[in-house]
Amino acid sequence: MKTIVSAVLFLQLSVFLLAAPSLSEERREFISKTMNPEVQKLLRNSDKEVIAEEPFSSKNNSIADYMIGFYDTDQGLLVTLQAMAQRLDEYGRAIPDVYSSELVAVVFVDQSLLWYKSETAKSALKTKMARLMGKQLT
Repeated sequence: MKTIVSAVLFLQLSVFLLAAPSLSEERREFISKTMNPEVQKLLRNSDKEVIAEEPFSSKNNSIADYMIGFYDTDQGLLVTLQAMAQRLDEYGRAIPDVYSSELVAVVFVDQSLLWYKSETAKSALKTKMARLMGKQLT
């Protein structure tokens, strides 16, 4: 069952990513430090059910600095990206498995509505999606 859900999820994402250039008129993409009000409203008002969440390293050094999340919502598929930083104790030592996080990307796939806090967040999400797509196709 997990394989079927995974296949459907990646099929939906691959159609979105491959068709994105041809949907440029309908696609609404925002890059700004503050979340777009339309994205914020959808995020706040959508019921979310977790499909999958996965921490990953954007620097390929085994230190998780982002968390990608996939959610089923009443608005369709939602993909989020959170930047993570390991919390430190009063002596500056890393506290194992304790992170602070900040939402840096929100993509409502079915709505063709995308918000990124920065070009860095956009790049990290696209790179991770490409890796996940590659794993799914092999």
